[in-house]
Amino acid sequence: MKRFLGWLIIGALSLLVHTAAAVEASGSGPGSLKAFFVGEGYAGAPLQRRSGNHLVVSALIDNRHASLLIDTGSPHTLIDRNSVATLGLAEEKTKATVERAFGKTGEHFGVSKLNTLAMGNCMFTNVPVAIADTSDINSVSRGVHVDGLFGANEMMKFGIVIDCARQMLYVNPRGPSSAMSQKLAGFLTSRGFTRIPLRITSNRHFDVDATLNGHPVRLVVDTGAGTTLLAKESAIQAGVIPSPLRVRADMGDGRYHRLNAGQVKELAIGSFKVPDADVDLGHLSNQIGAGLLGEEYLTFNFAVIDTAGLSLYLRHPDT
Repeated sequence: MKRFLGWLIIGALSLLVHTAAAVEASGSGPGSLKAFFVGEGYAGAPLQRRSGNHLVVSALIDNRHASLLIDTGSPHTLIDRNSVATLGLAEEKTKATVERAFGKTGEHFGVSKLNTLAMGNCMFTNVPVAIADTSDINSVSRGVHVDGLFGANEMMKFGIVIDCARQMLYVNPRGPSSAMSQKLAGFLTSRGFTRIPLRITSNRHFDVDATLNGHPVRLVVDTGAGTTLLAKESAIQAGVIPSPLRVRADMGDGRYHRLNAGQVKELAIGSFKVPDADVDLGHLSNQIGAGLLGEEYLTFNFAVIDTAGLSLYLRHPDT
């Protein structure tokens, strides 16, 4: 999984959203979240869950078919270097170094621009993108090749809302709106959801206040991480005991990182508590901090991520 830290793409983006028809998906009855968004005129795109626990959207990039992983852990939208030629893109080289969850690599970013990016009945135009090798994602997300990542910068710019459990992405055609975020907050909290504020870090990550067995930390909310991954040192300080795990993380440059397993007796995300949370442990980049809150706990707890309102909503399965 890529981490694109300390690097800024500058470019103009505009948004064209087609909202003439509702997006067909499950969970669309009266009073559902989908019905709420349809009633408010949002556009939407269905997501697919791939092996590796990745949420992927079918897209058209300059009218060419592509698949993008929905990755709140990636500050910018990125195209796999192996897909550049297939998508007809021109790459401009840069000196910016690619940094992943486990540290810097020897690879350098490229940059390009998408004239159009269509997902469901949403269309974005003039989208600047980074270019780097994402072979590690395709090694775990088997099936159709993933051509890149849809990242946090575009999510915030266009007011994206992600429904992790029902696998939908929604876009406000009028752009980010504090009024709509407040309306969404009222809708979700009335249905038993807990709101956890998100913060944008200096590295353009969404992170949240959390505790590991009562020890305060901050975790990056990462839909691109299939499982929750904690910094080994922070976990041990919180009383988590590492155990052997026969899993290696692909660092993307011919190197692999051996992970450990662990269990947090109480993982609290804001005021939302997850007992006996099974996690992975590894030596992470300092810029990541204490770890990544991954897709397994987001989906299991019906996560809704409002990037415009900087809010994460969670609800226990038994409520």
